[in-house]
Amino acid sequence: MNSLLQPLNLNHRALRFLTAGSVDDGKSTLIGRLLYDSRAILADQLDTLEKRAAGQPIDLSLLTDGLEAEREQGITIDVAYRYFATKHRKFIIADAPGHEQYTRNMVTAAAGSDAAVVLVDITKLNTSEQPLVLLPQTRRHALLAHLLRVPGIVFAINKLDAIENPGPAYEAVSKALLAFAEQAGIEVAAIVPV
Repeated sequence: MNSLLQPLNLNHRALRFLTAGSVDDGKSTLIGRLLYDSRAILADQLDTLEKRAAGQPIDLSLLTDGLEAEREQGITIDVAYRYFATKHRKFIIADAPGHEQYTRNMVTAAAGSDAAVVLVDITKLNTSEQPLVLLPQTRRHALLAHLLRVPGIVFAINKLDAIENPGPAYEAVSKALLAFAEQAGIEVAAIVPV
């Protein structure tokens, strides 16, 4: 039986994973969504987000921005760690910054991770281009996770709802990711649509 589906063993070590990828690929928002859906947000945090949203959809990415400079600039600078649990497993998530100048912070997060979720914002790619060119930070973060021997590397193709014809675009990006991974010697655990 898959270990993720077994009942929660409180003595079992939490699964540590990081989110990585280029700037604005949706790393912080994905973590915010996981925290929101697993009910790991404190009531006062949710109230603050709802007030800030002023009737608009809640910006879930704000749940991981701990530094004042991050909130002011709307970027992730340092690694933000968040914790949540389901009835099956505990998780520790490291939200790595996407800016090139903060790559060393991504390395810090990857060094202790069991898995890496490398987000790929499909809206930033020319999916009709042959061969499709991935963003430099996507490649860099995947390579660094691989070099640091992160056991499971997952690519999450994000923002599919923001493009026309997501099926063929998803297939084109998947093909490019698999070609890149094969060339780099990276074993891909999965490619998932988001």
